[in-house]
Amino acid sequence: MKVLTEQNLPLKEETVCTIGSFDGFHIGHIHLLEKTKEEAQKTGRKSLVITFEPHPKKILSPEKAPCRITDLTTKLELLEYYNIDYVYVIHFTPEYAKKSAKAFLDFLAKNLKCKKIIVGHDWRFGYGGKGCIEFASEYGKKAGFEVEVIPPIKINDTRISSTIIRTLLKEGKVDEAEKYLGRTYCIKGKVIQGDRLGQKIGFPTINIIPDVDLCLKKGVYMGYVSFDHKLYPAVINYGTRPTVDGKKTFIEAHIIGEKLSKDIKEVKIFFKKFIREEKKFNNIQELQKQIKNDIQEAINTLEVKT
Repeated sequence: MKVLTEQNLPLKEETVCTIGSFDGFHIGHIHLLEKTKEEAQKTGRKSLVITFEPHPKKILSPEKAPCRITDLTTKLELLEYYNIDYVYVIHFTPEYAKKSAKAFLDFLAKNLKCKKIIVGHDWRFGYGGKGCIEFASEYGKKAGFEVEVIPPIKINDTRISSTIIRTLLKEGKVDEAEKYLGRTYCIKGKVIQGDRLGQKIGFPTINIIPDVDLCLKKGVYMGYVSFDHKLYPAVINYGTRPTVDGKKTFIEAHIIGEKLSKDIKEVKIFFKKFIREEKKFNNIQELQKQIKNDIQEAINTLEVKT
């Protein structure tokens, strides 16, 4: 997969394009990608995903901007996993938001060589969201592309959307969100040096700093940590550690039954199930006792061999 820059444009090869924020990267998005790849292979073109960073609502109406499900790094990694040929990231700015619907379509046709655009049923684009599917289809007749609309995907009569996934994550229902995501909810991050408190009390952790607008309920989870191409069962805390300081927000993962390597640079953390709310304990001994209980619950549920 190649992430395109301005230096790569205009493309010489014709493409089949799909467009969106792909924030949740859920089953509906995966269906769009599969359709895009299928059409590209059938017509001898390249598959191209056009996405935005940050989410357009962050610029257009920051106060209403949704919390983030998938960061750009994870999104690009997932797109590579699905064997997309090209990705073009539009850096969404107040200036870019003024681009007209016609100018946006001209860019797709001339610079990205989109010959077919595959989108969801609610696609809007251009200044003020004035561009719609009907306009794009009509304009495409002159500009040399066609538009295909993919109907919404449902599970048990519930339409899959980033909105429903955000709601579930904010309630800590990561196991339910997994059904709509089509994958285990995960966060990728660079490992930072903590204050080594976990090590001092007998439960060393891998620490990452989460996005400030992360879509996830604070609390303790069971799940997995991935690094060096291996998956390790873990108990994960997302929060401010109220027993210790209660100020900084961390994601801390204690790997069950393994000694930590000191040279871990980056990890991916998978959240399988919510265990409990974050709580301030009276002392470190109470905290230690609760962590042991959390680990045992994770061992039982994840069927960890000890």
